[in-house]
Amino acid sequence: MPELKHRSMPSFTIHEYAPLLDSSNMTPREWVKIANDVAANYDDYDGFLVLHGTDTMAYTASALPFLLGGLRKPVIITGSQIPLCEIRNDARENLITSLMLAANYSIPEVCLYFGGKLLRGCRSTKVSADGFAAFDSPNFPPLGTVGIDIEVNWDLVRAARGTKKISVPELERPVVSALRLFPGISPELVRNVLRPPLQGLVLEAYGVGNGPDQDRAFIGALSEATERGVVIVDCTSTRPVRRWRARG
Repeated sequence: MPELKHRSMPSFTIHEYAPLLDSSNMTPREWVKIANDVAANYDDYDGFLVLHGTDTMAYTASALPFLLGGLRKPVIITGSQIPLCEIRNDARENLITSLMLAANYSIPEVCLYFGGKLLRGCRSTKVSADGFAAFDSPNFPPLGTVGIDIEVNWDLVRAARGTKKISVPELERPVVSALRLFPGISPELVRNVLRPPLQGLVLEAYGVGNGPDQDRAFIGALSEATERGVVIVDCTSTRPVRRWRARG
């Protein structure tokens, strides 16, 4: 890309993982590897850019903020819907803008940049499989928007915390699953999902977290699991809506 040699572009180093993974093959092991690489090179760079496939990009963007304790530099995650090798693609703009953000803006957060929006990483979610505006943060405004100018909403950016050094915790390999409720769900299905060695379950319920409270077998399956020490987190399966108002 000749654009990367332009005088307005920052100097950069490329570290390529081997083998390269389709993002559908990402696991917590790769999250820890990325976090440790950022930590090992932390003092040598002004910011970091992670190029990532879109399928699980929001998962990585959500995990890294909790792995990079004390982060005081930008870590930008980006990718594209159409590969860079195609003549018509969205990769060039995402890559160039992400490099500029990582090098020139003191945003001490893990962010996801895609389609003109800079999102807080742990607030991001994929909302489109075929559109260029593939990611959003439905219940939180973008940290920045990119058009003719790069505009950062500095009042939304977290203040830098911690010391100059960052720490990456050891990530155990807990057995965690997710279950989405639907009308008529079988208590036996729930019980099978909750069988050992499961340690945690994200229960995607109706509305703001409702479930079939008159189904005693269903409630019993949950109770049996919690008595064994299984952690069950209840959340809504309804896609959030925007509750913020744009300024101006």
